[in-house]
Amino acid sequence: MRRIQNLILAAAFVVVILGQTGCIGSFTLTNKVFDWNKNEVGGKWGSELVFLAFVIIPVYEVTLFADGVVLNTIEFWTGSNPLAMKAGEKESKIVQNGNDVYQITAEQNKVHVAKIAGENEGQTGDFVYNPENSTWAFVAEGK
Repeated sequence: MRRIQNLILAAAFVVVILGQTGCIGSFTLTNKVFDWNKNEVGGKWGSELVFLAFVIIPVYEVTLFADGVVLNTIEFWTGSNPLAMKAGEKESKIVQNGNDVYQITAEQNKVHVAKIAGENEGQTGDFVYNPENSTWAFVAEGK
C-alpha cells in the first residue's frame, strides 16, 4: 500500500514539474553570447576554444545567473525580456505586493520601477543594462 502511495506521489510530482516549464524564461543574454560565439568566431576550432575559455573564465555561468535571477524574473513579471525588445518598444505592468503598488516599465536595456502606492510612494529607480561590458546597474536619484 505504501509503495502505491509513493508511486502516485512521484507521478503527481512529475506531472506538476513538467507543467511548470512555461515559467523558465527565455535566457536571452546567454543565448546572445552563445550565438555570438557560434556565428561570429571563425571556424569550429575557434568557437570551441572560445567556448572552453568562456566556461573556465566563467562567462557562461555569469550570464546564466544574470538570466536566471534578473532577466527571467523581469520577464516573468512584465511578460517580456528587456534584452529581447527592439529600440523604442515599451511594455508596462502594474504589480501589487500587499499595500505596495509598483509600475514596472520595460524597454530595451532598461527597466523603470516606480512605486505608485504604499509607504514611500513616488520613489523610482532604473535597472540599466550596459551592453558594452554586459553589466546591470541600479540607478536611483541619479546615483
